[in-house]
Amino acid sequence: MKVYDSLLECPKCGKAVTEKNFLTESCNCGLRLRIRFDYEKLKETVSKEKLQKRPFSHWRYQEFFPIRDQRNLIDLGCGGTPLLLSQKLGKKRFGLKNLYFKVEIGNPSGSFKDRPISVGVSKGVEFEAGVFTAASSGNAAAALATFGARAGKEVVVFVPEHAPSGKLSQLAFLGATVIRVKEEVEAQDPSVTLFKLAYETFGWMPSPSFGPFNPFQFEGTKSLGFELCEQFNWEPPDWIILATGSGGLLAGTHKGFKEFETLDFISKIPRHVAVQPEECAPIVDGVIKNIPPLEFQDWEKTPKTVAGGLADPHPWDADSALAAISASSGTGVAVTEEAILRTQRWLAQDEGIFGEPSGTVGLAGLELLIERGDIDRSDRVVVPITGIGFKDPEVLSREISLPPPIFPRISELQSVLKQD
Repeated sequence: MKVYDSLLECPKCGKAVTEKNFLTESCNCGLRLRIRFDYEKLKETVSKEKLQKRPFSHWRYQEFFPIRDQRNLIDLGCGGTPLLLSQKLGKKRFGLKNLYFKVEIGNPSGSFKDRPISVGVSKGVEFEAGVFTAASSGNAAAALATFGARAGKEVVVFVPEHAPSGKLSQLAFLGATVIRVKEEVEAQDPSVTLFKLAYETFGWMPSPSFGPFNPFQFEGTKSLGFELCEQFNWEPPDWIILATGSGGLLAGTHKGFKEFETLDFISKIPRHVAVQPEECAPIVDGVIKNIPPLEFQDWEKTPKTVAGGLADPHPWDADSALAAISASSGTGVAVTEEAILRTQRWLAQDEGIFGEPSGTVGLAGLELLIERGDIDRSDRVVVPITGIGFKDPEVLSREISLPPPIFPRISELQSVLKQD
């Protein structure tokens, strides 16, 4: 049964284009084309009971993704990630009774990016694409290299010159061609510039996790919202606090909640919070200034933050994120570098969850919201941990100091232990 329209629509000018010609016929508004689902048909196709009979994974929700033929799905065990109640950090640091972590680090490439990219690669296979390409600070590129390898496809990824070596090694080992790109214009991502030139010149399948370049991948992020609905037994939490770069994670997660509300699977949607580093906070700035979604503004300086995965001076999905924040009565907060590193360490030492700075920024936002009194101590709060700590070893090496080597003698051991 066909559950989505083959015509994609621009939210600004209203132009409709066919899905196969989304690149050649697209308008110049610079926004992601919207995919229209038929929710009445979805009600006839899926139910809570039908979903719960399937394995708990990303593809459990396959009818909600824009894939025509399910034989094209590229499966690596994405999704189905744990929801963990805080054992220590919530009460100790924040005074919260009901703090939960949606731990995305167990996805195939180590981050939530596997959700959108798995849909994008599957759609590319359906389109018989030859080469897949993306611009990324690391995680989306790793996801593309991972699913591209599984699909037997060539992958070319463009990354900023100073992208973390841990992420670049992962890309190369997966067989992707990695192109590092030097900055040429202030506050303009050079990897995106060359990525656009490359796919337009060579006819490659654009597959970044953000923005107007691929309208299909955005839909994959919805599964994070879907899973949370089920994991909370169809009674969603009060808040979801999200590390935010381009805005795709927040907007996609919100759409997941919204679709389940439309199907009457749930009766409310959590308040969505965008958390960004102070060094690059265009979406939070838009929230504070109450900027209309289609009039968002870029960040005007080159971001320098330990949360490199969130350094998006042009937030490609800001329009969708701002709309989602408004619709959910949410908000946005910008956090310091010190708070990002402090709460990253708290999560590791108090909970045993090892996230990269870009993946744990939500906790720094939670700390600030608690200080401001925005969140009630009894509220149910979810913070997705979106990327594994091994992604950014340079940050770790700067933050950790080890004692010098010692000889195998108890006296020397005692000396070291006393220092601690």
